[in-house]
Amino acid sequence: MTYLQNYIITNFILLCVALVMSVMAIQKRKEHRRISMYILLIMGTTVLLSILEGIQLVFQDEMRNIFLSVLNSCICYVLRPLCPLLFIFLSHRQTKKIWNYILLIPIAICTLIYIIPLIPGCESIVFTFGVSRNSDAIVFYEGNTILRYTSHIVSAIYLAYLTVASLLMLNKRHIFRALSILICDAVTIVAVIIETFFNLNGEIHIVNSAIAISTVFYYLFIHTEKNQYDVLTGLYNRAVYYIDIEKLKNDITAIIQIDMNALKYWNDTFGHEEGDKGLKTIADAITSSCTYYMYAYRVGGDEFIIVVEKESEETVIEAIKKLKKYMEGTKFRCSVGYCYRHQLDNIGVNEMLKFAERKMYEDKAEFYKGSNIDRRKAVNPEGE
Repeated sequence: MTYLQNYIITNFILLCVALVMSVMAIQKRKEHRRISMYILLIMGTTVLLSILEGIQLVFQDEMRNIFLSVLNSCICYVLRPLCPLLFIFLSHRQTKKIWNYILLIPIAICTLIYIIPLIPGCESIVFTFGVSRNSDAIVFYEGNTILRYTSHIVSAIYLAYLTVASLLMLNKRHIFRALSILICDAVTIVAVIIETFFNLNGEIHIVNSAIAISTVFYYLFIHTEKNQYDVLTGLYNRAVYYIDIEKLKNDITAIIQIDMNALKYWNDTFGHEEGDKGLKTIADAITSSCTYYMYAYRVGGDEFIIVVEKESEETVIEAIKKLKKYMEGTKFRCSVGYCYRHQLDNIGVNEMLKFAERKMYEDKAEFYKGSNIDRRKAVNPEGE
């Protein structure tokens, strides 16, 4: 059996999954650009890793080229932890950017370490190579340093982070997403354990397929959630808002109401496309300002609500300031009002909504008063 035939047979499921998922990601790239990008990167990385693992046999058994074997092995050791890192970026897309930068540190260290064997005279720092006594094939001996296991350590760090981050999502609002990620994480961990501790002959390669299948499972989960989101803004829709208000009513600490200013002006003067741009801008401002326990919804044409759970009033006020500052950097404006539960002696959600709405209309009145705008007419929102 040739190396190519053996590769195809061994990785047939992986290749089929990668092909199907890549086609689907390309088809949906305009609707879900970031998701499609991560899907393509994960599939490309897993397939490339499987190809390099197959080529390694050629370098060792046929070509007997130590440098190419070292180069190929080093690339593989970098790509292995890259796969779970990409899955973290896919499944935790709303993670704060600072954490994304921190997560890049282990893979950067891993890459640096595996550049060392490519320097002439430094090959044995990570690996020890030799020629088998029974054949002319190049074989790997045990490394003389812990650096040989850096790839495994970095992979373990990423899988541990994925587990902990998902467990932290196990609250009323994120429980199903957290469970779906934990299932994917568990599948990958089991595959790693099997490939590491029950693979004496080095013939088992299932981690790549496990990651690819986990990605398929999570992608399907994303699409089952699709009907929960507003098509224009990407925020949760009105139906989800009603469900969450009922489910979280005893845990809500604050409600923030937001309304776009002068939407009529933008629609009547420049067309509804410009008005939609304003609504999307507000949604972006909301997303960038919300903390983990703030859930944003578009409940009407230009009406948005943020339901807050567990956060302090100081955090709510800070989020509103961030939102306002974001909008000041754009040509659009919005009015905001909020109600913190202790303001009305722990009253119900309906009373909180009314209080927040009243405050929002007071803010809106101040905006129109300061700019001398007639809200009923399509006039310039800057008062020109």
